[in-house]
Formats: sequence, C-alpha cells, structure tokens
Amino acid sequence: MSETKLPPPIVSSERKRDPRLRWFDEARFGMFVHFGLYTQLGRGEWVQYEERIPRHQYERLTETFNPHRFSADTWVDLAEQAGAQYITVTAKHHDGFCLFDSALTDYKITNTRFGRDLIGELIAACQRRGMRLVIYYSQPDWYHPNFAHRRGAFKDLQNPPPDQRPDWPKFQDYVEGQVRELVTNYGRVDGIWLDGSHKSEAAWRGRRLYELIKEHQPHAVVNDRARCGDFYTPERSLPDDLGSYLFEACQSVQTIHWGWMKDSPLFNTPHLVESLGRMAAAGGNYLLNVGPLPDGTIPEEQAARMREIGAWLRRNGEAIYATEGYPLETGSPQVLATRRGSDIFLYLLRWPEHSRIVVPGILSAPESASLLGTDVVLGAERADEGLALSGLPASPPEASVSVVALRFAGEPRLRLKATAPEEKPIVEVPETGSVRFGAEDARLRGRGVKGHCLRVAETPAGAHIEGWTALQQRVEWTIRASGPRRRVVRAELACPGLYAGSRYVVECGQARTIGEVRGTESFQHWEWQELGTIELPAGKSVVRLRPLHMPYGYIFANVRAVELSPTSAVCR
Repeated sequence: MSETKLPPPIVSSERKRDPRLRWFDEARFGMFVHFGLYTQLGRGEWVQYEERIPRHQYERLTETFNPHRFSADTWVDLAEQAGAQYITVTAKHHDGFCLFDSALTDYKITNTRFGRDLIGELIAACQRRGMRLVIYYSQPDWYHPNFAHRRGAFKDLQNPPPDQRPDWPKFQDYVEGQVRELVTNYGRVDGIWLDGSHKSEAAWRGRRLYELIKEHQPHAVVNDRARCGDFYTPERSLPDDLGSYLFEACQSVQTIHWGWMKDSPLFNTPHLVESLGRMAAAGGNYLLNVGPLPDGTIPEEQAARMREIGAWLRRNGEAIYATEGYPLETGSPQVLATRRGSDIFLYLLRWPEHSRIVVPGILSAPESASLLGTDVVLGAERADEGLALSGLPASPPEASVSVVALRFAGEPRLRLKATAPEEKPIVEVPETGSVRFGAEDARLRGRGVKGHCLRVAETPAGAHIEGWTALQQRVEWTIRASGPRRRVVRAELACPGLYAGSRYVVECGQARTIGEVRGTESFQHWEWQELGTIELPAGKSVVRLRPLHMPYGYIFANVRAVELSPTSAVCR
C-alpha cells in the first residue's frame, strides 16, 4: 500500500447494489449455529482458551464426540419455523476441529464415533429445501502446529503446545486450502463467514480469500473479518449509520457464550423481537444464534424462542423482509420505521400511553392504516404537527413489538431525521509558539472491523481516541496558518508493549512524517513520541493522523493529542 494513498474500505457501499447479493439484503433474519467439541463441556466455545486446557487433553474430546441425534432436516425445520431466511453454521471454530470432511487434517468429525460429514449433510438439506446456507470458518486455529501464538495476544493460546512449529506461510496455505474445499466440494453455498478480525488483511490474505470465494461462488456473501468483504458484522451491538452498507448484527439466544452453556440465562422473546426490529429499521440483518447440545439437538428452551419469533414474523414479517431501513422523524425513540415501496411500517417498541399518537415525519395521509396481524383499522389524518393516528386499542396486540402499516397511493411526503453537521473548531497555528490538537477537536473518519468507528473516551485523565481496528480509520483536525510553517510533530500515545510497533503517519497536504509506536505500560499510560518535522501550508488545511501498518491487526494505540512545535529552521 502506498503511504500517500488511503486504503480502500473494508466493505464497499457498492456491495449493497450488487444484484447477486440482493437475496442477503432482503433476508433480514438468519439462524446462527455454534457447535463443536467444546459443546461436550457445556462451558461455551472459548473453554479451551479461557481455562487454558492443554491441547493434548482437549483433543481427547474427539474420543467421546458423537452427536448421534443430529438431523440436518430438524435444524432446517427450526430455521423455517423461526422465519429465518438462511442458516450460518460453524464448520470450524477457533479450536481447529472441523465439522466437515477436510482432506487437509485428521482433526475432524469423520474421525469420531459419529463418522459423518455434518456440514455436508446440512448443506445438502438446505439445497434440497431451498434454505440458504452460510459457512462460518475461523482462521485462528489452536490445534494446527503451524499457527503462530503470541503469549498475551488476543485469541492466541497462553500455553501453546510444545510441538508447535510456527510457519505462517504454511498456515496461510492451510486456511486457503480449507476455504477452497468448502466452496468447491459441496455445490452451491451462499456465503463464507470468516472470523479472524484480530489480525491484518495481509496476515489472512483477505483479498485473496475473497477472490477465491467469488471465483467459485459469485453469488455468495463474504463478511468483513479478513479485512475484505461484502458486509460488516457488528456483534451484540449496532454501530451508528451502517445503512449504506450491507451488514448483519449477531446475537445469541444465550446471554453468555455462543456454544451451549449449562444453565446460561436466555434472552426473552420480546427482547429478541425488538432486536430484530432495530436491525431491520437500521437496514441490516439479524443473525440469532442457538447452541445445540452434545447429542446434536437444539435445546428446547432455545428452540421455543426461535419458534415464538417465527410466530411473530408470520403476523408481521411484511414489515421486516425485503424492506429498507428508514430514518423517519417519528417523534419518539420508541418508534422506528421501515419502508417497502410506498408502504411505511412503524414499529411500536413500547405501547403508547394514549389511543392517539402523532408522527411528525409523515406529511401526507395514507390510504389506510392498520395494525399488522390484526383486523384493527386505525384513523389517520394530517394534523399541524404531522400524521395523527387514532383508535389504538387499550392493550397491545403483541407481547413484544406491534407494527402499524401505512399504505400510500403514491410517493408519500416524509421528513427524515435531521443529521447535525459535525462542527469542529479550526485550530490556529501561531507564528512562533506550539499548538496542541486534542481528541475533543478531532473528526473521526473511516470504519474498522465489524463496522465500528473510532470514539472519544472521556476519563479523569482527559479525553482520548480509541477503537482503532483497521488501517481505514483516521483522525483529522482543521488548522489555519497565516503563512507556511515548519514544525516538529509529536503524538501523545498509550499502547502496551505487547502491541507496540505499529507505523503511523501525520500528514498535511503533500507533507508527511512517519513514526513507530513505542510501548507504554498500558493503554492508560501516556508518552509523547516524536515523529519528525512537517511543513504546513499557509491558509486552511487538514492535519491527519492514521496508521500505516498494524502488525497485530486489531491494535494500534490510544491517541490523546498531536502537538506541533517550532523548529530553528526557517520555512520559505
């Protein structure tokens, strides 16, 4: 990558207009399944890592692994009953154990008492029944001898096996080979869901993997976690303003972990339905996870919640499927909107206190207004303050989210939520003195992995910028100088030594100076680090700080300020 050119976004907004991917943008709801060796312990999918179980002990779980009650059709049955439009299933999680018959490893389900290719059977069932199937594949692999572990680093074992032979190019070939198997051995698959967000695109050969998948499955969606994909994947959260991208937010029915966990609390159905509505109103998909039992069946208490969501969707799915998120001015954070054509759907997340409500963002009257899933017809008329809806029943028709359907004869007149302009002060550069740019004056640009943006964190020690996960992210300050200036550049950074070494640039116009992050005691211990000198132009310009190389992919540094100080040199 040229140091003078910004890297392309991890996910391009163009993907949302790709007709081959329209199915994904219209699906809105999918069923996630986390299943593997870890299921036998009932303590979640990270149990080997969290409890530091030695590999030789953990791999003995293959001797007892036997999901003898697994039925691909039963899993598909549940997805259909839930109203899910696709299934995403873990073919290999971080522990390295494969639920498919890979020719590249013996650590796989066909070498257990079960003896069958679970992923192959599920793909075949989905193909037979018209259910789309996305394959989750973890690049990190705690079993493979060539995987390189760094003690203390996220997703790397703290007690790597003594027979490890770190060889990253060989491991990259292994990952690529298994992805090739998944997209060539089973006929049509509808997506690959990679999970290696803690390393760089170069480390995962992310663009190469993306091109490999598209070569064999051009209609398949690819997520963002190898740093090149079609859609962002926020996890248990919803970043702001992702509506111009394809995105999918995932959550688990269990409140703790994704793989089956004994005695884990479960989210209730109203919460899950509301989450589905929030994702649709934001313009994205909702991927809801279940964790099967060791015998391959999905726990009834989890399945029941999925079926309850399906019952809600049978009454209200028109407001979810194939809709677009719509930032309508509703007058209340408890009222969200989606749109399909000239129809507007209002999600009432909380039942109104009165039988009449006003929606200020709707400036024309619909032909009809009704509550979906009922025979209740509402009054709808223009009022000075917006569209007045009357005749709401005393009690909500739904235990979770009720939906108002507004049918317009033509294009309705609407007012969208106003977006406040991002106003930041112009920092004046004095002729002789130093100037400091703080976090509070910065504009935060670019999106990282999972669609997240940089954020300003307020602490007793002052504000700083955090949340760096990708080279695409940057901060900018607008400055003004009465004449050209030559200045020494320093940045106030905090980064533990384990993650030090990232290269970064401070640039203004065509001038730039490059530095390397030195380690500090923690992300809260600050140090001024000098880069070099830079020549600032006269007039108004932009100073930008951005990473150039992040060797650990997911970590750059916390940034508190940039300072420009005079030099003895004269800039002419």
